[in-house]
Amino acid sequence: MKNFFLVCLILIGFSYTAKSSHAVGGDIQFMQTGSNSYDVRMTLFRFCSGINYSNSYSIRLANQSGCTFAQNVSVNLDSIFNIPFGDECYTPPGLCVQQYEYSGTITSLPNNPAGYIGTISISARNSGLINIGSSSMGLYTKIPDPALAGGNSTPRFVDYPRDGYFCVNNEKCIDFSATDPDGDSLVYNLVNPIASFTASCGYNYSPWNPTFNLANYLGSGSRCIIDSKTGCVMALPRRLGKYVISVRVDEYRNGVKIGETVRDLQYEALNCSFNTLPEFYETEEVKTLKFDQNGCFDLAAFDNNTGDTFYIDVISDAFNYGAIATLPNKNANSKYDFSWKNATTGTTQTITDVEVKKLTATKFEGVGKVGIRFCWTPDQCEILATDTFNLTMHGYSLGCDGSVDSVEKVTKIVIDKPQSSYLVPNVFSPNEDGINDIYRLEQGAFDRCLDNLTVKIYNRWGQQVFESDDAQFKWNGRDESGDELSEGTYFVILQGFYGGKEVTENFPVTLFR
Repeated sequence: MKNFFLVCLILIGFSYTAKSSHAVGGDIQFMQTGSNSYDVRMTLFRFCSGINYSNSYSIRLANQSGCTFAQNVSVNLDSIFNIPFGDECYTPPGLCVQQYEYSGTITSLPNNPAGYIGTISISARNSGLINIGSSSMGLYTKIPDPALAGGNSTPRFVDYPRDGYFCVNNEKCIDFSATDPDGDSLVYNLVNPIASFTASCGYNYSPWNPTFNLANYLGSGSRCIIDSKTGCVMALPRRLGKYVISVRVDEYRNGVKIGETVRDLQYEALNCSFNTLPEFYETEEVKTLKFDQNGCFDLAAFDNNTGDTFYIDVISDAFNYGAIATLPNKNANSKYDFSWKNATTGTTQTITDVEVKKLTATKFEGVGKVGIRFCWTPDQCEILATDTFNLTMHGYSLGCDGSVDSVEKVTKIVIDKPQSSYLVPNVFSPNEDGINDIYRLEQGAFDRCLDNLTVKIYNRWGQQVFESDDAQFKWNGRDESGDELSEGTYFVILQGFYGGKEVTENFPVTLFR
């Protein structure tokens, strides 16, 4: 979990003659819709306090061979919206970027074996850049002959990053990946940032500041390399400030290069504060709950940064059988107390006056400390077919990415189904005096999930006088016609399961009146 007190800048763009200030980037995509027709999409970004973009722009298309002019493509503004930053734990303060969406169409672009290049430039880059001098920003895309078999749409880069910043002296991946609608192969390369384009479609590169170059993007002692297969730029800056990074993605079909597109981003390297991970208190790794009985136990975690808002998410396969994650009753201070057995010392450990909110059935929030109480009455017979159940807790603090920078604790839950023994009475007196009037097996041993028993009772001449398929049978000393039987010895035959055990036994019983 990380508390980043950051402001970030990102700069991308395609431009031909457009002028603006405080531009934060953009990109263009050509999507072939017919033999010689295309939909064109352009995205531009700006700081909320910057100068507004125009309602329309022109993109220049030229023949890749000789750069002869082909046509201008007009794109018009469709929508504007603010980009969300951060994650469920943290929103960077002071960062506001708007996304402008433009669209246009090309109805007839002539076939051309050399293909086309589309260019658009935006001036100017932000001032005070660390690795290059302030200048305009130029980006381009090269598309193949419209007659290419199967047609072609250019790759589309990922959305504007939600974590657009560096942390000085900490390495991170900048995502320059793209998807290709046609399934073409993509290869990524770091390239020199472009300022503008020459009349012959060459590139005027943005000037490098002293000690910086293509092989040394972020300065002395830093690191900046790209994974050519994934587009991940691993960047480790050593100096505060704003940097520009430019990436070209090459598009291949059947081993032949058919196009390329450049994206240009500006990142700011900042001092970032990193908190320590939260920790779970040391509790037993295995908890035992008795079948058919309610059981509860407490679990808790803490953050060494005691002022951090802290969360616990609870996951368990026992929830499918009625288990719940809950809170104990409030104490006299309207807060919560939790206790557990320390797994190392064997002593009882307690935290008191904890402020906890139950946000959902499985998510809890507190400040510095969070506890939960797990309660379950395992009373469904199918539970016995499972050896153990798992209770998993994910803990994370405000400022982290809960899916990555979190800690996990797994507690195994074992269901105890005690094995019971039973007694078979050898005498009973069905004289209706209220004492020992009924002959039956010991009721406390009955297992409702497993027991299935047949009982037959015979007199001393081998005549059957009673029969039942109920494991909880009751015999009142009468025969199957309801007549009272005489005193004497009778014989009981049990077959099936009782007390969770297989039974095949014969017992004598003496009837007194």
